Amino acid sequence: MTIKKNTNNSQDKPFDITALSMQIILLATGLIVSAPIFIAVFTSFKVPTDIINYPPTLLPEVWTMDNYITAWNSQPLGRYFVNSLIQTGIIVIFQVLFSILAAYAFAILKFPGRNLMFYLILGSLMVPFQLTFIPNFILVSQLGWANTYAGLTVPFLASAFGVFLLRQFFLSLPTELHDAAKIDGASNWRYLWTIVVPLSRGSISAFTIFAFLSAWNQYLWPLVITNEVDMRTLQIGIRFFLFDQERGSDWGAIMAAAVIALLPTLLIFIVAQQQLVKGIATTGLKG
Repeated sequence: MTIKKNTNNSQDKPFDITALSMQIILLATGLIVSAPIFIAVFTSFKVPTDIINYPPTLLPEVWTMDNYITAWNSQPLGRYFVNSLIQTGIIVIFQVLFSILAAYAFAILKFPGRNLMFYLILGSLMVPFQLTFIPNFILVSQLGWANTYAGLTVPFLASAFGVFLLRQFFLSLPTELHDAAKIDGASNWRYLWTIVVPLSRGSISAFTIFAFLSAWNQYLWPLVITNEVDMRTLQIGIRFFLFDQERGSDWGAIMAAAVIALLPTLLIFIVAQQQLVKGIATTGLKG
């Protein structure tokens, strides 16, 4: 009689010190990167005496909402917020729309010079914004668009990065889908909006998030193109915020305003984090 020795197929895996070290490094990096955000949030709840205490403390000794009340009432913060929303909304809508149309043309349609035109658009990514800043400012000023939403948004209505990102995903779609749609009599316009766009929701959502963050956090261009209080965006409003020649800056109120400006981007990231990762992961590199 042969006695078989029982073996446990579900043996414990060996301890992976490399994976643990990587997790610790990533956690430490995340805490270091997030440290300014935590400092700003906790400072916004401090009374003035806590802010200037030495040695400084992270948590406030006395929690207060007075900084948020001061920030909202001392400046037209609501107007700044609305201006930022309008500017960001216009830029995001048109960047997404134009990127979808251009990416579809470069990925699906066949026309002379298609690759050359795409490479020219791609090459524009290597041109720094500072190089085109002065020509854009002169053009916008001559058009009379200073202190207008047109001046804030028109130079940013198209995105070469968006065209590249969406084109790469459109190229990964099976060509049989396009052939079948043509056989069924679907036009390019119908094929784009009924088949391509629904299948590309992940990539489109990822680009929408990138476009929102880029537009919402603009500083240099709105600073130069607007000089009226009613047209300032939230970021520029914080720049001219609560400075008194005798007392100096009210850092508690400034941090409160900064936290208010941070909330939309933080909310967008929390809500759309999965779509962002999915969109980047599913964007093909075929070309």
